Amino acid sequence: WHSRRPPRPSFFSPAAPAPSPKLSVPSGFSVTSPEKRGWVINPLGSGGGEPFPVWMMVASVLPAVLVFILIFMETQITTLIISKKERKLQKGSGFHLDLLLIVAMGGVCALFGLPWLAAATVRSVTHANALTVMSKAVAPGDKPKIQEVKEQRVTGLLVAVLVGLSIVIGDLLRRIPLAVLFGIFLYMGVTSLNGIQFYERLHLLLMPPKHHPDMPYVKKVRTLRMHLFTLLQLACLAVLWAVMSTVASLAFPFILILTVPLRLCLLSRVFTEGEMKCLDAAEAEPILDEREGVDEYNEMPMPV
Repeated sequence: WHSRRPPRPSFFSPAAPAPSPKLSVPSGFSVTSPEKRGWVINPLGSGGGEPFPVWMMVASVLPAVLVFILIFMETQITTLIISKKERKLQKGSGFHLDLLLIVAMGGVCALFGLPWLAAATVRSVTHANALTVMSKAVAPGDKPKIQEVKEQRVTGLLVAVLVGLSIVIGDLLRRIPLAVLFGIFLYMGVTSLNGIQFYERLHLLLMPPKHHPDMPYVKKVRTLRMHLFTLLQLACLAVLWAVMSTVASLAFPFILILTVPLRLCLLSRVFTEGEMKCLDAAEAEPILDEREGVDEYNEMPMPV
């Protein structure tokens, strides 16, 4: 007697595919809950004719302040990272114009129940890196330098068009595994860390001092004090991550804004002005103009 066993699942067997969660895409083109609201949101009340009470309008100031903090910080930090001098941008940046457009479009989106616009730091940095042209003729031991950035609006326009076309290709999007999307987002997040001084100094914690790079924050700051500053930043990052991962996530904007007085009041008393200019630079390689007995910092440090 021979028992007939079912074929074992194989990676290459189409008859027994491995289960993998797919992207969930709603079918059709409609609002999320058609039975509750239409395409336009009434700012003064719900669709059933019940107006908002006055106390609710006043209480809305608190969440509005939280949203303002997040939008302001994310927009300014993203613009600061994108507009670094080493990128040699010709068209400059719009710190105030970007914020004005995002806030204005956010008000329009709220009337239609659409998600608010945000600066999208990771995607913006990835976009800038993709348009960056690096030097190819590099001497042995030297790092490639940025030659130029292809400043144009074609890619941004194409992204907007493709997002709009996602409405009619829902069947195709439902076939994309979530693991693929998570892998893309992870790659974008890791590559966007390049050039951030905090990320560079994290590597130095596990590196012998004799192998440290020839950077101003290494040459002009003692190793122990450099590591102390890195550990303080790491502790702040851990606190922000813990707040975001718990039920206290609503207080995240308040915790985030507390990093400003922490930087201006507390850290300025622990570290000297020269150390802060090197350690709190907006980029991994701050520009220092050395003269006789004078160190001048030519970059504006980030306030956080």
